[in-house]
Amino acid sequence: MIKKASHYDNVLRLAAAQALSMTTMNVNIINTALVGVLLSPVAWLATLPLSLQFLTSMMTTLPASLMMARFGRRSVFISGVLISSLGSCGQGVAIMIASYSLFCFSAMLLGIAIGCAGFYRYAAADSVDDGQKPQAISYVLIGGLVAALLGPEIARNTVDILPNAVYAGCFFTVSIVQLISLFFLAGLKIPKPTVKLGTSRPIGVFLRMPVFVVGMLSSAIGYGLMSYMMTATPLQVVNVVALGTSANATIIQWHVVAMFAPSFFTGSLIVRFGASRIMWAGLLAYIATIFTALNATGFWPYWWALTFVGLGWNFLYIGGSSLIARVALPEERGRVQGFADLVLTSIVAGCSLTAGVLHSQMGWQAMILAATVPTLIIAIGLVWLSVHLRRTAIAS
Repeated sequence: MIKKASHYDNVLRLAAAQALSMTTMNVNIINTALVGVLLSPVAWLATLPLSLQFLTSMMTTLPASLMMARFGRRSVFISGVLISSLGSCGQGVAIMIASYSLFCFSAMLLGIAIGCAGFYRYAAADSVDDGQKPQAISYVLIGGLVAALLGPEIARNTVDILPNAVYAGCFFTVSIVQLISLFFLAGLKIPKPTVKLGTSRPIGVFLRMPVFVVGMLSSAIGYGLMSYMMTATPLQVVNVVALGTSANATIIQWHVVAMFAPSFFTGSLIVRFGASRIMWAGLLAYIATIFTALNATGFWPYWWALTFVGLGWNFLYIGGSSLIARVALPEERGRVQGFADLVLTSIVAGCSLTAGVLHSQMGWQAMILAATVPTLIIAIGLVWLSVHLRRTAIAS
């Protein structure tokens, strides 16, 4: 449990902001590829807006982290919320005027906001003692469970509210919803770190730490694979097997539930069993995803595949983030966390674009088989981490 009242208040506020940020992202994931099909000049560019979103998020992470180290987290978080609202509104306008270029630009604005919001988990971890960091990260991600319920309902019930502009109402709605975050973020009390000259280690030192490298790659590749599946599934479910937009919203909804519901206990499991074992469990869930998705023919196989990938993401993302959060000194966190999220968002951007290209050009099964390669990379990393931890235990 998080013991101090001030720590609890920060975590609660960040969890609420996470819920609203993920609500916007869920509506975006459910609808953006489908809007891309309607607006893009060629079919394989349907997922380009999502890829540009993740690319912009990638470009934002390191500058945002450095700005947080200089000016504090609260001001950057509030700026991100305002940009998110503007971007979502721009997406709605783009649909109304049938402008693919404006839709892509607005998706990039949303990417900036996502790059800022990605640090909510680290802000919570920085607020507590070392032994409580996994639980703080886990508690913030519980906010995503609210998004799992709210996001798909917004997508389902606002898709047709504007005549002759299908999907536009979804984006206008989350543009307003996102502004509620300002109320929670305004009360954050996280002091800026005190910089001690001469004590900050170069990033190369961390790249020689198995704990940091495996934590970074596992969370990054795990997130990338989740994005890979989440990007392509609406195209497969709605446009290929024709299960309908309601079925798609339900599948994504339960996928997001699987992403965030385990957060009630993931942090405690990491404290009890160690991050490595929890990340192995996440890898097994990804293997189950591949086997299930390969032979998917109806609603339930797609539902199970997205549920497995959501569960695997939770274990890999929280486990990897907890490893990253514990290796850096306060004055090093801006660079180290920013670098780790730069790698994460780079991989996510590549995966989202790759998913659209492979799905449109080679089909669903080829796309799923390609996911075995990054899954194997995670497995190799976890073996390396296990060997390192065993050697460290013997040496001590």
